[in-house]
Amino acid sequence: MTRRATGPVTAAGKAISAQNARRHGLSAEPAADLVRAWFNVILDNPADTYEEPDADTPRREAALRLAIAEARYHRALDKLQTHAQERNSAQVRADEFRGIMRQEIASLVDEGRNGRPNLAALDYASSALRRMERLSRDVGRERRLYDRYLGEARAQRRKALRAWCAFNCGENRNSRNELKSHEWVGT
Repeated sequence: MTRRATGPVTAAGKAISAQNARRHGLSAEPAADLVRAWFNVILDNPADTYEEPDADTPRREAALRLAIAEARYHRALDKLQTHAQERNSAQVRADEFRGIMRQEIASLVDEGRNGRPNLAALDYASSALRRMERLSRDVGRERRLYDRYLGEARAQRRKALRAWCAFNCGENRNSRNELKSHEWVGT
């Protein structure tokens, strides 16, 4: 019988693991000013009469839910579109490394003209190819992660929009009990 992983055991490992979801910030609550702006756009408030978001009435509760969903969706969409240009993204690291490798390969070609291969350079190139493979996997992993968060944000947005539309059409399928089970009510 094979044993399954149980997660980190040491305090240091648990501390690192506890920060995994914070690495990209997509699962965090959206910025309050962004939620406020969306809330007022949804309620069609003029720019000079901005209101603070709250869930005092079912209509405002549905508007708040939609504002939070919009803020999360746009944050995830922006992250997906800009992650390739971020300073420490896997894509940037892979592109930088690819440039270094091109220079190294060009120097290997120049050194090989005298008839003797440079074994140290060949060894470096071999290890660099392995590193490039790891970076390529990291790029794919990051992209899938951002795609997943965008999909989740899109689903929350669709659900909140349906509830907002149903409320405004008099259907009021927006159950207060269903909303209270989520973390965004009362914020």
